[in-house]
Amino acid sequence: MSATLAVLAYKQMPADVIRPIMQLIDWLLWCVLLFCMAWMILSAGRLWYAFRDDLAENDATHGVVMSLLGAIMASSASGIALALLPT
Repeated sequence: MSATLAVLAYKQMPADVIRPIMQLIDWLLWCVLLFCMAWMILSAGRLWYAFRDDLAENDATHGVVMSLLGAIMASSASGIALALLPT
């Protein structure tokens, strides 16, 4: 009878290492969300201008949808990073 022993190949990162990484993730999330909000404002203005003039060629809805998708992806990526990094 041989007993197998499971050995972890990694160590938990100390809090001194995790804290700056989490702060960097928070700052990056804020920058991405500010960029998405600015892009949303710009795209909404373009959409209003397109509705006001002519609806034949409307490319502004793409910008609105992409800014919303970017904000959703950035928020979910930070949640995933918080779940993977031990606190």
